[in-house]
Formats: sequence, structure tokens, C-alpha cells
Amino acid sequence: MLRLHHAPLACSLASRLALMEAGLEHEIVFVHTTRGEQRGEAYRAINPRGQVPALETPEGVLTESSAILPYIADLAPDRRLMPSPGTFARAEAQAWLGHLATSIHGAYGGLLKPEFACAREAYVAQLAAALHALDARLAGQDTMLGAFSVVDLYLLVFCLWRATVPGLPALPHLDAFQQRMLARPGIAPTIGEEMRLRAETA
Repeated sequence: MLRLHHAPLACSLASRLALMEAGLEHEIVFVHTTRGEQRGEAYRAINPRGQVPALETPEGVLTESSAILPYIADLAPDRRLMPSPGTFARAEAQAWLGHLATSIHGAYGGLLKPEFACAREAYVAQLAAALHALDARLAGQDTMLGAFSVVDLYLLVFCLWRATVPGLPALPHLDAFQQRMLARPGIAPTIGEEMRLRAETA
């Protein structure tokens, strides 16, 4: 069985949603990062870097969202959660996953670290520019790749995080995208559960 180690509302939420969309049998193990559980000996035995997500598979532990999401998609090819391996479309999807993991997640990361408070304005500007480009990408299309994929689930997480950053510009296409994703079966209730868990451990 697949076992996902995941922190409520963290980037690992995309992997949780992907497992749900793929219809794969799995178990969710919550890692409460607000309590520092990711730094404990038990969790570091699973992921020595002390980060989420970590996906336990029959072949070993896989880390990093940009690797886990395509892996999940490939386990359920009938769900078409990623383009076929070896195609240009697949490479384009990987490029978007990489962009979200670095440019978008990286900008949010700078805003979440107290030691970078002096550079907050620069990080907000960097994030705003990156989100604006994604907003433009979604003008006239419902999903990032033209069909629903794990790329959309990853982007949804970063759309949700916008609520934690005052001063971001209006992004109507991202707003509409977020609402479309929340309308998918099971996604809104799952996020509601995540919000409750996060509040309980804050």
C-alpha cells in the first residue's frame, strides 16, 4: 500500500489530492510540522531531509512533489492525470511542475521565514510577478495543460496559500481556476479537514 506522510495545508496536499483523484489505495500519515514532528528521529528515518511529502511505496520512499505527482499519475494511467511518458506534452508538464516547485514555492518560502523579513517586499513582488504569469496562462483555458492533471492540483495549493500574503494583486483567472478545482468531487471537504487539523495544531 502507498503511505503518504503529509502536513495539513502544506505543499504535500497536492500529493494527497492526487492519490484521491487516482483512486489508489493509500494511507495518510499526518506530520504536524507546527509541532516540529518533521525534525524528530522517527520521521527523519523516513525522510532524512525532514520535509514533506514523503511517499512510502513497495520499492522505497519517494520525496519531492515534482517526483511524487507524476509517479502517482503513472500508477493510474486510465485517469489521465499526466500526459504519456516520452511525449513533448509530458516534458511540458514536468516543466510546469518544476516551475511551481522552484519559482512559486520558493517565493512563498521566503515570505514564511522570519530571517528573510527584511526582504519581504522583494519576495512579495517576486511572487506577484510569478502568479501574474500563471493568471495570464489561464486566460481562456480551464486548466494548466488544457486537460485536468496533477499540475492543476499542485497549483491549487499555491492558490490557497495566497490568503496568507496580504498585498497580492487581483488575479481573476487564478480565482476562477481555484473555484473550478474546489468544485471537483471530494476536494473541498478534504481541504476543510486540512484547515481544521491545521487550526488544532497551530
